[in-house]
Amino acid sequence: MSDINALDEELLETLKKEVAQKAGLGRVENWTQKDYEFLIFFIEEKSGVKISLTTIKRIWRNEYNRLPHIATLDALSQIAHNKDWLSLKLESTRLVDEKNSVHPAKNNHNDSSQFIGKLKQNFTYAWIIAGVALILSVGFFAFKDRLLKKQANLSAIQFSAKTSVNNSVPNTVVFTYNVDSVDARKFYIQQSWDRRRRVEVDKSNHQLTDIYYLPGYYMAKLIADDSTIREIPVHIKTNDWVVAAHQNTIENKILPTQEWLPGGIVGVGKEVLINNKIEVTEPFMLTFHNSRDFEIDGNNFEFSSDIKMDSTGIVCPAAALLIKGKHEYMYINLGAKGCESEIKMSIAERKFDGKNMDLTTFGTQIYTWQNVRVTNKNQAISIELNGKEIFKTTYTKPLGELKEVGFIFKGNGIIKQTKVDKL
Repeated sequence: MSDINALDEELLETLKKEVAQKAGLGRVENWTQKDYEFLIFFIEEKSGVKISLTTIKRIWRNEYNRLPHIATLDALSQIAHNKDWLSLKLESTRLVDEKNSVHPAKNNHNDSSQFIGKLKQNFTYAWIIAGVALILSVGFFAFKDRLLKKQANLSAIQFSAKTSVNNSVPNTVVFTYNVDSVDARKFYIQQSWDRRRRVEVDKSNHQLTDIYYLPGYYMAKLIADDSTIREIPVHIKTNDWVVAAHQNTIENKILPTQEWLPGGIVGVGKEVLINNKIEVTEPFMLTFHNSRDFEIDGNNFEFSSDIKMDSTGIVCPAAALLIKGKHEYMYINLGAKGCESEIKMSIAERKFDGKNMDLTTFGTQIYTWQNVRVTNKNQAISIELNGKEIFKTTYTKPLGELKEVGFIFKGNGIIKQTKVDKL
């Protein structure tokens, strides 16, 4: 790491620890291959940036002699602090300048090294100092959301969207916006949480078109510099299930219904995947999407489905159920027996992690048909697997009306007899 200055090195080390902590991972010395693979998934889910396994290992094992690519640094910074790398670096640099202006350093290398070491020991506190110092600046990095919204006339900020087709993908969405009342250097429209789907827009123009390749209930963002000033829903609807394959450079490969298995099964066989250039012996994902106005209260419903996975040589195959409402969502994992430590779940504001709690009841014979049932009665959740209750909890933030249900399979999965009903 001889080509990296001390402040950059310290900042990267801190981000690594913070991202690993948010991912629910322990000390890196104890990580297995599956921990590194989960970190890839976690970073992509949170930032929209996919980092290769080789790069992840090189960064977390300190096997590098120069800084990672700026897109990688931005992804880590976004997850840890909701800012890009350069913003964090500038804050750190200003902190050092503030320190030196109060306590001038002696002209020798040892004092400089001691200061960097002290900064390392007190890095969390350092962010607080940096925040206070930045209040006195132009306010461009700290408290930007509040300042922008205070300066702008929010009622004058127009942001709307309409789809070009009904119940189909791909789907071009026309965004109409007006940010004449907002003082900022740059403006962007972002399709969803995925930063890769962010497009810079011209303030003097008032429309942008973009393509959504998968169904779903998205929250599009209108962004001024680094602040989200408006969010609106974009609902890409379907008449039936849509199945898509994802692997490396292959994204959003829609698998046509005529290639599905017979007998009312949603999904495809291994041969179809191979014909679509999916290497079935390597990691890949299938996503299943059913997106519509269900006209069902997300706090009172019953969902059930039969699911099954095919053996493709993946050590720990896993399936996840997604139930998304207008305001919140549920993300429920099932995994192969022995792999339960990797199970993670979200139910509205509640988070559950198999790394630090017993979720072994979610491990099952995933290669045979499994029936999963979710009952939500007035925000009290019961999850059943093959007719046996395996988990129950409550939550406080309402889901709102149901807008989307789906599955994510780590490997090849199929479903049948899926239904969602009012309670």
